[in-house]
Amino acid sequence: MDSSEFDKKYNIVDAVTPTHTLLSGRYKKSFAYHTLKERLPVILTQIIDSLTKEKDEISEQHRGEKTREEIKGIVGQISKLKYQLQTDKPFEHFQGCEPDRELWNNFIDSLPEDGRSFYQTVWLYSECYMYRKVFSFFENSETLKSYDYFFKQKANSLAMEQVVAIAKRLRSTEKSYETFSRLVKLNLWGNKCDLSLIIPTNFDPNQNVYDSCTKFDDHILVDNSKNIWDCLLAADQSKHIIVDFVLDNAGFEFYTDLILAEYLLEKNLATKVRFHTKPMPWFVSDVTPSDFRYTFEYLSRHTSNYLNEQGRRWKQYVAEGKFEMAKVSYFWCSPIEYYKMREVDLELYKYLAEAHLVIFKGDLNYRKLMGDMNWDPTDDFLTCLRGFQPTNLCTLRTVKADVICGLKQGKVEELCRLNPKWMETGEYGLIKFMETSQCNCSHDSK
Repeated sequence: MDSSEFDKKYNIVDAVTPTHTLLSGRYKKSFAYHTLKERLPVILTQIIDSLTKEKDEISEQHRGEKTREEIKGIVGQISKLKYQLQTDKPFEHFQGCEPDRELWNNFIDSLPEDGRSFYQTVWLYSECYMYRKVFSFFENSETLKSYDYFFKQKANSLAMEQVVAIAKRLRSTEKSYETFSRLVKLNLWGNKCDLSLIIPTNFDPNQNVYDSCTKFDDHILVDNSKNIWDCLLAADQSKHIIVDFVLDNAGFEFYTDLILAEYLLEKNLATKVRFHTKPMPWFVSDVTPSDFRYTFEYLSRHTSNYLNEQGRRWKQYVAEGKFEMAKVSYFWCSPIEYYKMREVDLELYKYLAEAHLVIFKGDLNYRKLMGDMNWDPTDDFLTCLRGFQPTNLCTLRTVKADVICGLKQGKVEELCRLNPKWMETGEYGLIKFMETSQCNCSHDSK
C-alpha cells in the first residue's frame, strides 16, 4: 500500500497539528505520524530479531524447550501487534495476569469509540499501549515472566569510557551554584542517550562532557537552574529534605542522575534521594528495578578504581537509606497524564508531596507533565501543568517530541529556520522549574 492509499484508508490528514490540539498520528506533518509509521514498527522488529537470534541462549538460561516454544509464541504475538499498529487496529483489552489490567481496560473503555486505535487516538496513548502490550506477552508466559528484552542495550550504554572520565573528574567538588549548574547540565545532556531514538547530534557522550557541557548553553532554550538551586537552599534544614528523581534512561543517563544525587547529599542539599523506576521494560531504555541494582553492582566491580569506589559508596548510600528505590508504581507505565494523578493514584501523589523537589527526567515525563498537546510554544508552564503541583518540581529534558511551552515569542520561528525538525533531534534542552504554592522559592527565569 503506497502512502496516499494508506492516508486515505486510515483518515490521515496531510497537515500540521493545529495549536491546542492533541497530538496524534492523524496529522501527517507531525512526529507522531513519523513515530507510528516508521519508528515503532522498527522497534517491534528489533525485539523479534533479538528473540530469534538469541533463542538458544535465552532457552539455556531458562527452561530449555519450554522456553523455546514460548519464544516462538511471543514472536507471533509481537508480529500480530506490529500488523495491528501498521493497519490502525483498535486497542485490545488486557486479559491476563497483568497487575494493572483494570487500570488499562478502564482507560481503553474511557476513550471514544472512534479514538481507540493507533492513529486515531493520542500519540502518547498509542506508544504506551504498544510497550505495555509487548510486556504482557512475556509476563503471561510461564518461563519468561520477568525477561527484559532491552537489557543488553541498556547495559552497553553504561560501558563507556566517558563514565570513567567523569568519575575521575568529580572526586572533589565544591558547594557552589556554578558546580551545581554544571552538574544539572551534565544530567540534562545525559538525556540524549535514548536508545529508542537514534539521534543525529553535535553532542558526543565519549567527549569529556563535564568540562565541555557548557559550550552547549545556547542550546538550552529555558534554563531555570538558579531557581532550582535557590529552592534547595531554602529547604527547612530542621526536617528531612527529600529529593525525588522520576527516572528516564538507564545506562549513561542514570549514571549522571546518581552523580547529581550524590552531590545533593554531600552538600547537605538533601538528606534522602528517592528514585522512581519503571516496573517493566519501557520505551526501550527506561530504568527498571533490575537496572537500578545492576548499575551499583557493575560500578562496584569495575576495574577502574574511580568507578568501583563510586559504586561501593553508592551501595552504602542504599544500605543507609540515603539512596532509596521508591516503591514501584504501575502508574508510571500507564498512558495517563500527570494532572490526573491525584484522582487516579492519590497515594502516589501524596508520596511525591513528601519531597521538597521532584526532578522529572526526559522527554516522556515532560510529555506526561504537559499532556500530548500541541501547546502554543509561548504558553506558560504553570498553565500546561493543569494543576499538577504536588511539590516543587523541575523537568530536565532534551527535546525529542513536538510538544513544548514557555519559550519567548519568535524563538520557534528562529529555530525552524535553522532546522525544521529541531524538535525531533534532541539537540535542544529545557531545564524548567515550577514552585509549589506553599514554597517561598523565587519564580524568576534566568
